Amino acid sequence: MELEELKNQWNLLSEQLKKNEIINHEAIKGMIEKRTLSARDRLIGANVIAVFVLTGMLFLFPLAATRVIIRQELLWMFYIVFPLLILYSLWNIHVLYKFNLATRTLLELHRWILSYKRRLRIEIWCTPFLTLGLFISVFLIHHHYRNLLMVVFDILMLSVGMMAGYICYRYVDKRSVDEIEQGMKDLQDLE
Repeated sequence: MELEELKNQWNLLSEQLKKNEIINHEAIKGMIEKRTLSARDRLIGANVIAVFVLTGMLFLFPLAATRVIIRQELLWMFYIVFPLLILYSLWNIHVLYKFNLATRTLLELHRWILSYKRRLRIEIWCTPFLTLGLFISVFLIHHHYRNLLMVVFDILMLSVGMMAGYICYRYVDKRSVDEIEQGMKDLQDLE
């Protein structure tokens, strides 16, 4: 009799442990998914901020043109480059929303991570050259309006802008992608 009772209690305890393990497994999976999606949302937020800043600059630039002499070539360059940057940021937001844990398989999400990391690498290597090209073209358009102090200020602003861009890449983009990648590895280990 005691042996049967002990056996029943053991089976009951075993079932409860299995239930707790399933509940713990689901809780851990939920926490990993939440961390991964918050990293994705951080990337989306950075792109939304970029869209608002660029749009604000599109409205502020004509106001600056009423106070300072800005040549027509620079205006055209500005009104071509900034809308393209806004479109690129919007496209980037669209790509980030494709990262969906509920509808995609782990293999598709790993492919997404690899392609997004490749795009970030291309961005980090191409952006300084594009920025430098734009800076040189602005300098060539306005070279006769510049004195030495303005040239030093322009170079300083270019350096600060490039450093700010790299810091944003390092602490927002790269960190978020690394968190997403780590979350995917953790989810793969759970399954």
